[in-house]
Amino acid sequence: MTTILTRTAAAAGAAIITAAVFASPAAADSTAPLAPKAAAAGVPTVSFTSRADMSGDGTIWAKDRYGNVIAEAHWQADPGGSTLYHKGDTLYVSDFSADGLGARGEASVGIKISTRGQGDRVQQTKDVAEGSKLYINLCVTWSGGAWCSSGLNVHA
Repeated sequence: MTTILTRTAAAAGAAIITAAVFASPAAADSTAPLAPKAAAAGVPTVSFTSRADMSGDGTIWAKDRYGNVIAEAHWQADPGGSTLYHKGDTLYVSDFSADGLGARGEASVGIKISTRGQGDRVQQTKDVAEGSKLYINLCVTWSGGAWCSSGLNVHA
């Protein structure tokens, strides 16, 4: 009887350890947010999503651990001469809260702009040759570094 109880306890212990390993969010979710392996205090947890459309425009969003959008980079190909948009191709970067985190947007045509943690929107316009293929990315910055998205393909 003692042998049966010992074997049952050992099997139950192994099952608990196995369940803990396979129930781990990192093991179950290959799209886990970008975060350091050992997150230090004050280091944000950020994930990125993006969308590009047929007109050449594209947007990258940065989300916090709760799914709230905290920053955005948007490429507008030839937005035209309306009062809202300038002429030429424009990269817009928005930081949606003055929380000390910054937003930096980059376009592979030499544009690099930053909000510097001010909870603001900045933009830079450049006339890029029609049909030129390029990419944009978004970085969430803080005093200790930055988390950056992968490049999103867009065009002028």
